[in-house]
Amino acid sequence: MGYNASFAKGEHPMTEKTTLSSKISSRFAGRSLMDFLSERFKYRTPEEWEQIIRIGKVTVNSREIKPDHLLKIYDIVVYSDFHREPPADLNIQFIHEEETFIVVNKPGNLPSHADGNYIKNTLINRLRERMTGSGFSGTIHLAHRLDRETSGIIIAAKTNIAHRSLLRQFEAGEVAKEYIAVVRGVVRDPSFEVKGYLARDKDSCISIKKKVVTENVEGAKYAATSFEVMERFASSTVVRCMPVTGRTNQIRIHLAHVGHPLVGDKLYGRTDNEFLEFIRNVKDGNYEPLPWMEVPRHLLHASRLEIRHPISNELAVFEAPIPEDMKLFICKNSRIIKEHFPY
Repeated sequence: MGYNASFAKGEHPMTEKTTLSSKISSRFAGRSLMDFLSERFKYRTPEEWEQIIRIGKVTVNSREIKPDHLLKIYDIVVYSDFHREPPADLNIQFIHEEETFIVVNKPGNLPSHADGNYIKNTLINRLRERMTGSGFSGTIHLAHRLDRETSGIIIAAKTNIAHRSLLRQFEAGEVAKEYIAVVRGVVRDPSFEVKGYLARDKDSCISIKKKVVTENVEGAKYAATSFEVMERFASSTVVRCMPVTGRTNQIRIHLAHVGHPLVGDKLYGRTDNEFLEFIRNVKDGNYEPLPWMEVPRHLLHASRLEIRHPISNELAVFEAPIPEDMKLFICKNSRIIKEHFPY
């Protein structure tokens, strides 16, 4: 999504037979097969799932079932079809590896986990394939996630003990994180902080979109981020972002709130109609950038992470350099401003 059809280096479209298997949890027990598929896999409409079930591409416990079949806990639902995987950047760089965990630099067009049409082209799937190929027989678990378009540091655990330790640190807010962002407009203050509560943006027709709200709004969750200006250009600014809390899309929402959305942010930096146009194009299999897109992906990079070692408890610091697409954008804008304002 967001990359052109010629595919950047390391990106691969895939069309092949794919089988998805799910064990029914207590959450979906007693609900219909179509309800489960529609809620769990939202990249298809309920009508599409009904048709898929009726032509026999979905089974429950190895039997073809009607859409209104009621599921039981531990039922095995299997869906098989030829699936066209969207292009993704698979140039994952290993930063650090030891017995209990690995640290990687995720590229900017790769989902952390399966999402929508992304099933095999995901960070976790590629890590598991690579580790299995190198003789690792355990299970890899991500300790946290990044948005598909956000590049940078992700830690994955290789043992259950390490996974529990890392999860606890992230959930307790004990992990220090830094991001580098390129935002629209010239940020005047050398540093600033955004504090407030996040909840669904009821003024938007997009259900996943959130905004900064008051504390008394239903579902509101507290979020805070500190920002420091690194470099200013004629129409954009490079900013260091230090989230205090870890809410989904927090940095993107906070930057949009102060009038400086991320360069390339299609959800928080554009109109609802533009975002929906982008989604329609992707669903139609068109990955060509739209005319109004400045860059293929939003320019946000997780550059630094500090954790406590899951076994020794010693401080461990990891850094990932700014990726090439962000460097190119920064260099281009640097040249432009020097032409207008030589110094």
